[in-house]
Amino acid sequence: MLAEHRVLTTHQITAIAFPSGRAANHRLRRLYQWRVLDRFQPYIGRGRAPMYYVLDTAGAHVLAHEDGLEPRELKFRAERSVGIAYSLRLAHLHGVNSFFTTLLADALARHDCAVTAWWSEARCARHFGDLVRPDGYGRWREGDREIEWFLEWDTGSYQLSRFVAKLPGYFELATTTRIITPLLACFATPQRETHARNLLTEHLKTHVRPHDLPIATTNAQHLQHVGAGASPEMWLPLRNSRAGRRRLIELLAAWPQLAPPATASNTFPEAIEPTSQPRLSPPAPMPPWHARDLTWSPAW
Repeated sequence: MLAEHRVLTTHQITAIAFPSGRAANHRLRRLYQWRVLDRFQPYIGRGRAPMYYVLDTAGAHVLAHEDGLEPRELKFRAERSVGIAYSLRLAHLHGVNSFFTTLLADALARHDCAVTAWWSEARCARHFGDLVRPDGYGRWREGDREIEWFLEWDTGSYQLSRFVAKLPGYFELATTTRIITPLLACFATPQRETHARNLLTEHLKTHVRPHDLPIATTNAQHLQHVGAGASPEMWLPLRNSRAGRRRLIELLAAWPQLAPPATASNTFPEAIEPTSQPRLSPPAPMPPWHARDLTWSPAW
């Protein structure tokens, strides 16, 4: 997961991979000592930030050998990996990864749910980068229903006109692939979400096929109030918004033009990975054990 998504906190790792914080801390400490992982703790001014973990040299070598690669083929550099600690993108990555790890935690707590895909920004760029560069791609299954989406995560650091300028790329992707994939966008504040919704609505009025890009929005303050994940009513569709905010799976009712789950689930995750250079295989979204009985699989 760290090779794919770059950085995860202790809380996020515990939620998706360990039965308790104590077990996570014990194992993470050993992995840090063995240089499988590196870690840092950013300064936040008030309070104490959680520990952030990234891949280290030994971890990159282990993953390379598992995939039949020479470590040097990965061109892994430990200083570049831990350099995210000083990057302005740390908050952005933390937000995106928090969204998906919360979904994973929800799925592990229920027998009828699963995160069936979680792609990083880098993997999305390799597949769709000539048209769009979303912050992530995911799929969620709940019972016999399944929904897929692209994610855009706003931290309030740029003009919203830049966000609106991404829409033609998403429309072109839908036209090229003949697949309608919803776009979920989380904005930094309620005011910014409202402003963005007005801009998005005006832009869609100029498009001949606005239904080809279903959009739903939320904001970080709302997530702090109701919580993230699949259970809270957090997403407000840009169209058909009279019913208010909806749960993730309930967005299907707002967008009847979406393909059936069986069709949607057999598209992007099976796409061929570009082979311009050796790459690690993607991690499975769900860990090989179930949180309800806490039975660990030998594969883990």
